[in-house]
Amino acid sequence: MDWNAVGAIANLVGASGVMVSLIYLGIQIRQNTRTEQARAFNEIFSNFTAQNLVMFGPTNIDVVISGIQDFKTLNGRDKLRFDHLMMGYFNALEATIFSKTAFLLGDDTLENWAYSLRTRFLPYPGVRDWWSEAKPIFAPETRAWIDKQISATDKESDYLGIKRAPALPSG
Repeated sequence: MDWNAVGAIANLVGASGVMVSLIYLGIQIRQNTRTEQARAFNEIFSNFTAQNLVMFGPTNIDVVISGIQDFKTLNGRDKLRFDHLMMGYFNALEATIFSKTAFLLGDDTLENWAYSLRTRFLPYPGVRDWWSEAKPIFAPETRAWIDKQISATDKESDYLGIKRAPALPSG
């Protein structure tokens, strides 16, 4: 065997090693991506769950319902509480939008949150009034996405059954 043959065999072995390394790296990246997607989903879901427990707990439910019905008539204290509660919810939405943009979440996850927003919050004038005042705080992508959801919302729907109910006294 001459040195050219030995060199060719060495090149073939080296190229094979590089190919095996690239395949292994691809598998590791795919596993890492799946892990990050699961982590992102779990973190966002946990944030929404925690936010919902605060928003709809006994100390805040009345101000949330009153704010959903008519944000403009809340007194200063209740307006501040409602604002902070909605900010928490919409910040979690913003995290979902950014996670989708970073390919950490699928279209179906974001569409599920969109449906929830369109049926449980956006039909109510208080939420839309709050959004018109709060939207400059959010990133342009978030503003565009939420405005798109508002456009797609049936503003006559009343999922919560509170449109015709008298507003709760604030305080």
